[in-house]
Amino acid sequence: MGCGGSAPAEAVSAPPASNGAGNPIKAGSASESRNVDQILERAKAEEEGKIKMLLLGAGESGKSTIFKQMRLLYGTERSDDDLRMYGVVARSNIIVAVRKLCSHIRNLGLEEELDRESRENEELEEGDHSSMTCRQAYDELMAYLVDNTATASAQDPMADMGGKKDWVGQSPRAGRCCEQRREA
Repeated sequence: MGCGGSAPAEAVSAPPASNGAGNPIKAGSASESRNVDQILERAKAEEEGKIKMLLLGAGESGKSTIFKQMRLLYGTERSDDDLRMYGVVARSNIIVAVRKLCSHIRNLGLEEELDRESRENEELEEGDHSSMTCRQAYDELMAYLVDNTATASAQDPMADMGGKKDWVGQSPRAGRCCEQRREA
């Protein structure tokens, strides 16, 4: 005795199959399901083939160095763009270090020591003045990198290269010459 009518057992139809989210599954989706399963299996196999490493440590402890070394040993080949980027970083690091050294020489009052060393080298070379003295090199570096008073021709790195294109390229991180060229 119920509130609703009853029907014979043959007349009751089974509810349509669903995907678990209440959405009915279409008849042709069995092959689609197999394709999705195959894609997932391939992705799983690729993921299992990867080696994962967690590098922990304090700042400046060498985590990036270890990562770069692993990449060099086991990673893909470097492209020209990667190498150019490394060239810009190396050039930038050199310029920053030279700027600091020149500034420290000035701050510590060691410029007279450069003069003395230049005189001693001139006496030893006896007439061979083809190379630059320590003081001349220091003065040129100071004008070029620290004081920013070098002449325009001295600041153009392309002038010494005979018009050849710089392989690394230009970047503001690579020195003042590039910053000034952009402003001009």
